[in-house]
Amino acid sequence: MRVIDTDPVSVEKCRLNDVPAFLESAFEVHPRGDEGVVCFNLILHHLVSDSEEHTSQLQKKALELWKDQKTKLFVNEYIYDSYLMHLSGWLIYQITNSRFLSAIGLFVSRFASSLRANTFGVGVRFRSHEEWKKKFREAGFIVTGTVLGPEERISLPLRLLLIKSIRKDSFLLEGV
Repeated sequence: MRVIDTDPVSVEKCRLNDVPAFLESAFEVHPRGDEGVVCFNLILHHLVSDSEEHTSQLQKKALELWKDQKTKLFVNEYIYDSYLMHLSGWLIYQITNSRFLSAIGLFVSRFASSLRANTFGVGVRFRSHEEWKKKFREAGFIVTGTVLGPEERISLPLRLLLIKSIRKDSFLLEGV
């Protein structure tokens, strides 16, 4: 087992506990060739850019780095299912990625605590279960196992974003 993280404090804590750890990002990882399973734990939704297209490419790129490594991927990721197609995750991305909309969101969150987010002005891209599966296929992986997480409570303000379901699902992926 080894840990790869961008946080120097986390890497140091691992090392202090005799866990091999390396300061690398999802895009600058150096596979050692002996990885049996690579875990993406609630990370892909944070890989965002200034456009939906580039955000999608970043998420795909992080996965593709492991495609030729003959290893399995374990992905644990937030699922935001919407009442209207895949609109909820896209709306949240548009709000958190825009400085103007983030300022409004930050103001509104003072009165509706369930709308508080540490990603205002930075961006976050949640997806539905089916959207993640599509991203995995686009990156050259098939889903060989899935575990649906428990449903989380959705407040009325979040329902205004047409969110039908929030949970954390796990996926086991293998390269095609």
